[in-house]
Amino acid sequence: MEPSFILALFQHGYKARTSTLYHLLKGKRTSSVLLYGFIYENLRFFQLFPALSEKQFNAILDELIEQKLLHQTSDGEVQITTHGLESVKRDSRSFWWLDNYRFGKTDETIWRLLQFTVQVISNLSYSHKEYIPLEQSPLYQKRVKMYIQSMPKVRLIETVKKEWTEIFSLLPKEEADFFAQQFSGYKKIGKTSFQLMDSQDTSFNRFLSKKERLHHLLDTILAIPEDRFLKSLITQLVAQNDNKSMMETSFYLKTQLTIETLALQRNVKVSTIKDHLMELALTKDFPFERFISQKTQMCLFDISKPYQEWTYRTLKQINPELDYFEFRLYQIQKLRQEREASQ
Repeated sequence: MEPSFILALFQHGYKARTSTLYHLLKGKRTSSVLLYGFIYENLRFFQLFPALSEKQFNAILDELIEQKLLHQTSDGEVQITTHGLESVKRDSRSFWWLDNYRFGKTDETIWRLLQFTVQVISNLSYSHKEYIPLEQSPLYQKRVKMYIQSMPKVRLIETVKKEWTEIFSLLPKEEADFFAQQFSGYKKIGKTSFQLMDSQDTSFNRFLSKKERLHHLLDTILAIPEDRFLKSLITQLVAQNDNKSMMETSFYLKTQLTIETLALQRNVKVSTIKDHLMELALTKDFPFERFISQKTQMCLFDISKPYQEWTYRTLKQINPELDYFEFRLYQIQKLRQEREASQ
């Protein structure tokens, strides 16, 4: 891992706990870690480095502090310096499409499935059966077979060809070429991703670049109409990145059950349901008004921004009856509104 990457995670400019950032990069799925990622716009890096050791992470932080790119405050938090911000701005690589929270658990599996599908349909279009399949696992074999049988052969071949043409037209040419050259098919063997990347770049940057391009591709596929073949092929695998229990809670949002009743029906703690709701509020369409009382809204309405600097402990000293769950939802709602307005 390169120190410049860690430095960029502090470019939000606010004081932040380094231990929570470490848990975010490792993939610890707790409400406090996910909230941290959302508040400081680092949620997309969730579980990007599951093998990262705390010793390695702290060594990088110490190096950045020693170089005066980061400053450690008296309460143990860390904040980027002016010198640090200038350093981040000089690095043009931002990896904006990278979203490991949304895709990281299954991105490679999905890409292998897409490659295998192209290989199978390419050979099918030439009625060629004597080839070595890219994948032998039932995970891929059964899924591809099921979708291939979903429509007549001629229509299937034309549909997949048309959809890939559409998807590649929505990507920058460089990215479209990057993926197209990895496809294998009839009398064609695709290249590996690393064969197509700049050998002069570091392995770390190649790793991030590959991730970003793949996540951009997946985002593009998911943005096409619901009835598309390729979208239906990957949707279920993308959904596996979500917390399964959280998504069960999401289903109940369509009802008007109270949190307490929902917890009873699901046989889980009320605090677990609240954690699920907070995570849903980070990225999904969410009925904030249903869970934030008028009393909490009035309590927080006149508190000055930025919302990133709000702390429950401080505000509760001013308003002892302030509810933590409602406070967090209000903070999330305001940050989402602010970010959507700036887009």
